[in-house]
Amino acid sequence: MPWLDIPRSTVTWKQNGIKHDSKHNQLRLSKGFNLKNHRSDFILAEYETRPDVTVENIQQVRAVWNGDRWQLHLVCEVEIPVEDAPGDNTAGIDLGIKNYLAIAYDDGDTQLYPGNALKQDKHYFTRDEYDTEGENGPSRRVLRARQKLSRRKDHFLHALAKHIVEQCIDHEVGRIAIGDLSRIREDEDGESRNWGRGGNKKLHGWEFDRFTTLLEYKAQEDGILVDRKSERDTSKTCSCCGRKRDANRVERGLYVCELCGVTMNADVNGAVNIRRKITQNPPTGDMSNGRLARPVAYLFNQTSGRFAPRDQAGCEP
Repeated sequence: MPWLDIPRSTVTWKQNGIKHDSKHNQLRLSKGFNLKNHRSDFILAEYETRPDVTVENIQQVRAVWNGDRWQLHLVCEVEIPVEDAPGDNTAGIDLGIKNYLAIAYDDGDTQLYPGNALKQDKHYFTRDEYDTEGENGPSRRVLRARQKLSRRKDHFLHALAKHIVEQCIDHEVGRIAIGDLSRIREDEDGESRNWGRGGNKKLHGWEFDRFTTLLEYKAQEDGILVDRKSERDTSKTCSCCGRKRDANRVERGLYVCELCGVTMNADVNGAVNIRRKITQNPPTGDMSNGRLARPVAYLFNQTSGRFAPRDQAGCEP
């Protein structure tokens, strides 16, 4: 492919630029209008696969330079068999800025997942970028730092989605309600919302929609349905008595209801309210102040790459 000798970045073809001849194991890849000399100009590529691999429903073709030669990676749509739902219970997930998320189950169990690992990575690698920025643009060290940060963020989000699905299976959850934050960066007029210097920095470090998409497809494999629900008033409303009042949220992480006297973690309160958007059944377990105010916190262990309860997550290499 002589026209690809100069660039060393990945080149991607989408469906409109791909013609697949499955009989002869060939791909015809369009050069694009700006590189064609004739209407019939294309790149003809042959491929080989293992006997147990069938190439069909091609979504993308990527040409990747491996340092020595170009390789073609075929991205195909594959139908994955879906398991039966683990049960009929429900769970609610509140996506937050201080804690990455809180989850509440039918049986009264609640869990927090702080995003400390993401914040630490973002702070460290961003500082590394500033310290190594060259006069002529990003240095190789800066580019490597950005790539490493992206890989670590990807792993965190995948590990988090996988862990939550496993927890939902243990709780026999068949349906998850998760807060829809697609417009969190906008106010009621559609203008950019200002969350303050610290809030804006934290907000733009989270990838709410990407995590929700990961959770949706991982949960679907186990027969669990994920519903995106509006978070409107879920942080103001008491999940125990239903009273709505801004002043109940006395601090960022604390919710106190003057009417019924309940004291709870504010993100957990939001998660319970989101869960009730898909079911009005009250929790079957203990909803005491202690259980609501001090939920189990799962921390991400950078060494093992997994989540563990706070008292079990170690830092030793």
